[in-house]
Amino acid sequence: MDTINILLLGETGVGKSTFINAFVNYLTFERLDEAETSQPVVLMPVSFMITTGNDFEEHIVKFGDSDDSSNEDFSHAGQSVTQRCKSYTFQMGATYQRKLRIIDTPGFGDTRGIEQDDMNMQHILEYINNLTHLNAICILLKPNASRLNIFFRSCFTQLFSLLDPNALNNIIFCFTNARSTFYTPGDTAPLLKKMLTSLSIGNVPFSKKNVFCFDSESFRYLVARQNKIRFDNNEKEEYEMSWKTSVSESKRLVDYIRKDVTAYPIDNNLQSMKHAQFTILGMVRPILETMRNILRNLLLKKFFSSEASIELHPKVLDHPITVCLLCKGDVKKIGNFLIANDISHQIKKNCRTCSCPPNQHITLEYLLEYMFVRSAPTHNEREILAQLLRASAEFSYFLIHIARASEDDLFLSGLLQMIKQEANLVNNQNMNDMNSEL
Repeated sequence: MDTINILLLGETGVGKSTFINAFVNYLTFERLDEAETSQPVVLMPVSFMITTGNDFEEHIVKFGDSDDSSNEDFSHAGQSVTQRCKSYTFQMGATYQRKLRIIDTPGFGDTRGIEQDDMNMQHILEYINNLTHLNAICILLKPNASRLNIFFRSCFTQLFSLLDPNALNNIIFCFTNARSTFYTPGDTAPLLKKMLTSLSIGNVPFSKKNVFCFDSESFRYLVARQNKIRFDNNEKEEYEMSWKTSVSESKRLVDYIRKDVTAYPIDNNLQSMKHAQFTILGMVRPILETMRNILRNLLLKKFFSSEASIELHPKVLDHPITVCLLCKGDVKKIGNFLIANDISHQIKKNCRTCSCPPNQHITLEYLLEYMFVRSAPTHNEREILAQLLRASAEFSYFLIHIARASEDDLFLSGLLQMIKQEANLVNNQNMNDMNSEL
């Protein structure tokens, strides 16, 4: 609990990625000139266009390194720049002595349609399901909006299909580019209040206490100055005042979360069908890999008199990787079996590592390592296998018929994928390998 977790939600194009960088710099530097003469904090890459001078000269300015491994994709207008949920952790100063973790999410209102929005929201819910707690659910908006995106209501409804009403007190509203509305929500406020009162999830607070107004333009000015772009003195003075106000709002937000909001503990509160759904989805691969390895060990016991077994050792990754279901991977021999280790593939719009279709790629958060040991398993593997088979059938039934989370049997399709992998390995085997038996 030494880390403040803030989930950041908002429409595509509202400026979530820019806001995150701006927010941590407002907490780091009291004054704009201090930020200019120091090294600004870069949590993630941002890229935007500004115009300067009487002729409105256009400049593309970049902040941070947007390499191939970045979570950001700046090349498709109208689509969410942030491709997947990602945490950015920042050590706050001596005043707070805590870490701040901001969870950036794909924006809703994606030009690819409601189906993409639903996919993004499912990914966000899965990500939340793995957290220990949430201190704040930050809804990022622009002031003076003429309408709220149709998915906005759906976002709240889906979010509270996972969380219970106690989390309503953890909602805060942040407005970017609020300098034009004198640091108020402007015309967005009445639209938002009307929408919130129409929700069936409970009373969503909306008052000065949990509403914060910033001006991301002062941060954009800082980035432009880092890119050697010149401004006149009047513009500089205006952005200095804007920076000062945003620093004050940033501190007020952190103080509000620390003193007035109780952290929402996720592991104890998630008793919903959504929680069961995500827990089961996270178990598909571990169950199937355990079943496959039990079968390996049963075959070793059947064909060899000496005691031996293969142990699974999962290695948790510091960031998710993408692997291809069709590529063979790095084939190694463990005991009497050939095993294909997963290899990370570089994905932008398409895979840059192979020519296989994008839908044949999956994301992994851990890799499996294998160890051949000269001892038999200490537990009854046949009994465990029977339990896992029954659990797979019951979980599949739940996902398809109760939660209606999938039209396909994910355990069956995973099993068929493993059979396909073993069939591919058979082509490489010699007389002593046992993949055909498996």
